[in-house]
Amino acid sequence: MAKVALLIGVSEYGADITSLLAATKDVEAMQRVLLNPEMGEFAETDVTALKNPNRQEVEDAIYRLFANRQKEDLLLFYFSGHGIKDENGKLYLSNCNTRKENGRLVKHLALAANVLNENMNESKSERQVVILDCCFSGAIARDMTPRDDSTVNLQEELGGKGRAILTSSTSTQYSFEQEGSELSVYTRYLVEGIEKGAADKDGDGRISVDELHEYASIKVKQEAPAMTPKIYPVEEGYKI
Repeated sequence: MAKVALLIGVSEYGADITSLLAATKDVEAMQRVLLNPEMGEFAETDVTALKNPNRQEVEDAIYRLFANRQKEDLLLFYFSGHGIKDENGKLYLSNCNTRKENGRLVKHLALAANVLNENMNESKSERQVVILDCCFSGAIARDMTPRDDSTVNLQEELGGKGRAILTSSTSTQYSFEQEGSELSVYTRYLVEGIEKGAADKDGDGRISVDELHEYASIKVKQEAPAMTPKIYPVEEGYKI
């Protein structure tokens, strides 16, 4: 069983998009807990951390994360940055070259969220965790989970894969930095829950996805009541 992670943080952007100083710090914090042998226990060679990458670098790294994996492999995708909708409501993950012109997203300079979804669906891994610390993250997650809709073939779309998607906010909430903190609110409490062991609710020495979500969600709501972290488990993904 392999444990592989891709961490992406985008702080710098092109025209008309606000910079996010915390995003690259978020990646450093997540990398720290994953590599700690008493916490994440990931091998250094199995954690890829990208700070302010371009679109092609992001797409290539997503492919490498999910391709050629086995059923039991644990795959983690983490993104801190801007999630952006185009004028048609399609969702994109930003990168260092992402910009807007006349208030509209320049689409070829951002990565369509369905690219991530397609790579996840094509992977053999049945243990996939996605953490999205960005605005519109809830909307992105809903595009990656089955809907109660007769037009969706769940077996074809998801194939029984275990998946858990954690998001910092609902679709319209802004969810990044608070003055005086290096990290975004959501990521700060994800890291704290792991580093302090506080998210281990049942005391079994392991932190499941639903335990981590519960801890971070409670803490975030205490500090930033307007934010509503969500979890979208598929096929018992919450047990990862």
